[in-house]
Amino acid sequence: MSSEELLSEDDQKTVVKSKNIHNMEVNEKFEYDESFSGPLSERKHRDVFWLILFIIFWVGMIVVAGLAYSTGTPKRLYYPTDYRGNVCGMDNTKVKEALSSNYTEDELSFLSDTSETHYVFWPHDGSSEEICVDECPTEGKISDPLCDETINNYLDKNDPYCPYETESVLRRCLPTEITHTNSSEVINKVKESVSGSSGLSKAMGDLMQGWYVLLISVFIAVAFSFLWLVIIRKFAKFMVFFTIFFYFAMLCLVTWYFWHQAESSENIEQDKKMDTDTTNAKVFRAFFYIMFAVIVLSLIALIFLRKRILLAIVIIKEASKAVSDIPMVVFFPLITFGMLLILYLWWVPVAMFLMSSGKPRLVTEVPSTGEPYYKLDYKNEASINYLGIYHLIGLLWTNAFIVALTQGTVAGAIASWYWIRDKNNIPGSPVKESFLRNCKYHLGSYAFGSFIIAIIQLLRIILEYTERQMKKASGENKFVKYMFYCMRCCLKCLESTMKFINRNAYIMIAVYGQSFCQSTKRAFHLISRNIFRIIAINTVGDFLLFLGKLSISIITGIIAMALCKANDNMSLYVIPSLLSTVLAYLVASAFMAVFEMAIDTILLSFCEDCERHDGSTVEKEPYASEELQKFMNNIQDDDNKKNNNKPNETDDPLDPQFTDSESN
Repeated sequence: MSSEELLSEDDQKTVVKSKNIHNMEVNEKFEYDESFSGPLSERKHRDVFWLILFIIFWVGMIVVAGLAYSTGTPKRLYYPTDYRGNVCGMDNTKVKEALSSNYTEDELSFLSDTSETHYVFWPHDGSSEEICVDECPTEGKISDPLCDETINNYLDKNDPYCPYETESVLRRCLPTEITHTNSSEVINKVKESVSGSSGLSKAMGDLMQGWYVLLISVFIAVAFSFLWLVIIRKFAKFMVFFTIFFYFAMLCLVTWYFWHQAESSENIEQDKKMDTDTTNAKVFRAFFYIMFAVIVLSLIALIFLRKRILLAIVIIKEASKAVSDIPMVVFFPLITFGMLLILYLWWVPVAMFLMSSGKPRLVTEVPSTGEPYYKLDYKNEASINYLGIYHLIGLLWTNAFIVALTQGTVAGAIASWYWIRDKNNIPGSPVKESFLRNCKYHLGSYAFGSFIIAIIQLLRIILEYTERQMKKASGENKFVKYMFYCMRCCLKCLESTMKFINRNAYIMIAVYGQSFCQSTKRAFHLISRNIFRIIAINTVGDFLLFLGKLSISIITGIIAMALCKANDNMSLYVIPSLLSTVLAYLVASAFMAVFEMAIDTILLSFCEDCERHDGSTVEKEPYASEELQKFMNNIQDDDNKKNNNKPNETDDPLDPQFTDSESN
């Protein structure tokens, strides 16, 4: 009984047995096997060690979260403090217990509950200490307890605690009349307060302030990504050209915006300019140059790939057929998005608590005038840094694991579609069965593959951090800069190569159910035997999908920046905007992974199909459509022509074929 008859009798059976695959060497060519018609049903649990290690690691992640929540105070990242170190907007008396063993009650009496006072106010003449207030004072507030007498014109008063007209900037009460000469001291106080925090703390504080921007950005990216997938199912050619046009339009718009913002930030009057304005101007200027370079490089790539793009539309159409015949594959990224959303909703708050973890202590402050006094401070311990690295590895590993599971599930579904001759009669639910099969047998393999990616990404982050620290310590050094540039390029190439290898290994895992290492070897040898076909399509196909990801992330970033600028409590609003763009790119990548894996699975399946079925008999007719066969053969012919036109060192001038061609 043929495989087609078996499928028609039992519409739930989408996978079959193959007796020969496990007896084959990984470097052997595939041979005709009448029993093979798609992903195998008989499997074993693979790479169990890595699954156990992944579970143990997540137990550690839970422990880290518990420690972070018990010791961290995120409000310290973005709320100001008074002159005694009390954080405005929180109950500072809670730290008395930790300090009571070393200090008397009288020495700790300055610790106060400022839960209801969220703003810090600077005295008008700058001669007195800043204090926490429940709202920024306005002109003529004679009933305010801070004011000892009625005020009619605050500019003429010498009493430093008499409220004057202010407005909230980063929860600091900034004088409205900042052009007044006596206000310069207050402006300097604000500058010192904002600049006193580390850049990382300010960035983390802005993320806490703009959490809703990140959430909105994620949902915007989901909406655009899902819309892109739905439209490309039916209008592949149109979407390819529209994506290219939209990508360049967004690049030009964003480049102009960065230039405009850099000019605006730099044109602020010097006496009104704060460090955050200078920082934003530098960041905008840097991004302007980056975006301009991206436009130039993108145009060059488009010119060189213009012919390949027209050819790649064929494979994208073929992938669109698979996605159209298996509509559930379009919705599967929503599950991926849900898993990633849960991951980031877990990870970001824990990171905030870790960043704000510290042991309270009292330091002696010696003012220019008056008696020394104690001030509350927090000391970060080295162990917190190690926990932060552990927490970061957990993010990278789990993110890569979720993406790997998505890729494996899509690969199994698309492979089931490819290895069926009647594409209009697909039995069962390929997506559901592929997902359950992967969860039952191959989570360890995906944990293994994703761990490799996570380690490479961690090395890249460590390299970036080391480079910045060396710049701070020794300044710019051309040799060191060049060395780090080379190392960054090497790690980036290594990561891209491993992602490519992993994707194809996941396809083999989804089809044959072997371990990660065996699947990697088998995929590598199959690719090496069909290198020209795969590279020609993968390069252009990935480039087009990359443009789609960038388009979605850029427009999401623009919306996020508009939302951030509307929030006056953010200092470095570029940071939340940039993170929103990165999150949008990750979301778009999760959705576009459907098409990436569809293209890769069809390509790899086609290469295997050609080895198994040479078309010599009816039974050995290839599973690929005629259009796909013609397209792939044209690519192979083009590459053969290019190779034949190149001088060949092995050509022998005495070879009859060589001399005949010369004489002709």
